[in-house]
Amino acid sequence: MEFATLTVNLVENKVHLKKEKLEGVYGLLDYGLKVHNSLKTYLRDPYSPYNALVFGKGPFAGSILPGSHRLVFFFKSPLYKTLYPSTMGGAAYTFQRTGVDFVSLIGRAKETSVLLIVGEEESLRVSLEPLGEDLRELWRERNGREGVYSLTDYLVDRYKGKVVGEFRVVCVGPASLNTDFGALFSQTLRNGKPVEGSEDWAARGGGGSVLLRAHNVAAIVFGGIYKEEKRIISNYDKTKKLFSSIYKKPLFKVIAEKTKKYRYNPDHRTGGTFGEDYYSEREKVPVLNWQMPYIPKEERIALFKKIEKDYLEVFNKEAIEKKSWTTCGEPCPAACKKVRNGLKTDYEPYNANGPLVGNVYLKAADSAVKTVDSMGFDAIEFGCMASWLFELVEREILKPEELGLSKKPILSLEELTGERSKEVSLLNGELLSQLARKVAYGELEIHRVIGKGKRKTASYIDSFYKERLPKGKSSLDYATLVALGEEGEVCPTMYWAVGNFIPLPVQGKYWTYYKFGVFPEPESLAEKIVESSISEYWYDNVGWCRFHRRWLTVSGPSCDLKKECQLPRELLKPVLEKLFEVVYGEKVDLSFHARNFLKELCSYALKSGSYPVFPPSERVIDLIASASYEFGSEEWSKKFSENKVKAVREYISRVLNSYGELVGEEEWKL
Repeated sequence: MEFATLTVNLVENKVHLKKEKLEGVYGLLDYGLKVHNSLKTYLRDPYSPYNALVFGKGPFAGSILPGSHRLVFFFKSPLYKTLYPSTMGGAAYTFQRTGVDFVSLIGRAKETSVLLIVGEEESLRVSLEPLGEDLRELWRERNGREGVYSLTDYLVDRYKGKVVGEFRVVCVGPASLNTDFGALFSQTLRNGKPVEGSEDWAARGGGGSVLLRAHNVAAIVFGGIYKEEKRIISNYDKTKKLFSSIYKKPLFKVIAEKTKKYRYNPDHRTGGTFGEDYYSEREKVPVLNWQMPYIPKEERIALFKKIEKDYLEVFNKEAIEKKSWTTCGEPCPAACKKVRNGLKTDYEPYNANGPLVGNVYLKAADSAVKTVDSMGFDAIEFGCMASWLFELVEREILKPEELGLSKKPILSLEELTGERSKEVSLLNGELLSQLARKVAYGELEIHRVIGKGKRKTASYIDSFYKERLPKGKSSLDYATLVALGEEGEVCPTMYWAVGNFIPLPVQGKYWTYYKFGVFPEPESLAEKIVESSISEYWYDNVGWCRFHRRWLTVSGPSCDLKKECQLPRELLKPVLEKLFEVVYGEKVDLSFHARNFLKELCSYALKSGSYPVFPPSERVIDLIASASYEFGSEEWSKKFSENKVKAVREYISRVLNSYGELVGEEEWKL
């Protein structure tokens, strides 16, 4: 396929714009892998100027099909220590105005700068402009907005009038300056003003930290007036005709049905990731630093009743009943952004900085999540880190003042399910905000260590406070993480799912089997992981929102043979495969191509020294072992009860052996 590629080379201080025909490249991740292999970034530190930040849009951006405008970023993660994809909803709707498909940013600016990319009718305007202001000053609170929000406001004012047409800002917060899990933030602009709730993040993996610390760039501003040549799926009538050959129902009726979880599910009387996930998970939801293995089910049910009353019901009243919904910035019937009092409320950030840290009152979580977001953190990673540190304080392994906290957090089930639950939640929320600011700005030595992740922090704590630890224990034993190599780590997604704890080339996203409540056999889990990874790779590769997965990549109708089956002849091939064929004349075997990519991703990780390792934390071992009891696997329950460490090693080894065989990289094993 042919793509317009832009290389911004700050080593040579040059930019190159090309139209390239690239064999075997169908999207941003394919291109990014080629760039990173050519630069041999597997041999380089994640903060090397040669750690290219590759970003851009998918091949179907500009179509009328909703979800096709995610902006994709690909880089070597300073946290996970290997290549990592991170995507941002809706931003490619504006980025397409540049007329560029993919951008590679290499090298380091001499001064902290802004990268400007503007598509004009006959040319592409690219410039690297020194920020000219102290970043800390620009992150200072103004008009009730601080961090990434105040920096966005400054940049909008600065470039308003300088960019013809629409534009959008991607920027970083102080977390990118002082931690390995700084995020990339962007907010939809309408008439030059940020739209409340219509904001999104490329947060996982530390892309913001790479942009600022590897390249000394604090923001990317893009937009313009360039209009691409119209394609078949840019035309409503032609797209409707195309879909009539796949689905018998009208196109947008199918899309509305397949995305009802994210808009509104009348069966559950809620919607969005927040409403639907809490409704589904209930007592299995991750709470109190992932202590579910040690909390009897009836006590978790009691805790969930508090979450349901003071978290979920408040959300439903303020967002769902008022229909306060918006999109990420592109026209989309899912309207997945649920906004309460100007606050976008999604499940994972609100769980990681809510019930996971001992906060079961939504009003208390609002201020905590807002602070974490303002500081520019990957909110999932920060909440996971904070919940671990809170537990260490509760266990008196750390003292509150050693973390710079004014009081001791309370993770008591009795308190959180009792009459003082709101009071306790408000306390924990305030302490979380205190910690977020101190870590983001690297106030004390321990805060700067925390910014390097749990493994480095545990070494620090074990060294200075060894006498406070139980005999034979490390502080890391209380942490939840997926580890690669000697230093790589990432917090799993907010689901108690066995597949979330398997060391894979991409974790902390949905490139795994993340279904909770089941305990598959190892080989079956490996098959499900590969199946999920194939789909997730394609969503990220072509910049398509995974919320549209139920109509985009589904194929091969099936049903349970316990009754007579009526199999419709539609969907004999995935919609995405059909789109490549119709729009570009490319016959793509989605599964074959994705497996090759996964193999190359494994190979890159291994060359980076990011190989699978046995969980370095007893908490993770217990989460896997207890899942067998909780989710009903008698055979594995018996093995875990006899020797949990040995059984977990056997389970993970078998999963990885099968996974390696399925993707063709048999060195991906313990």
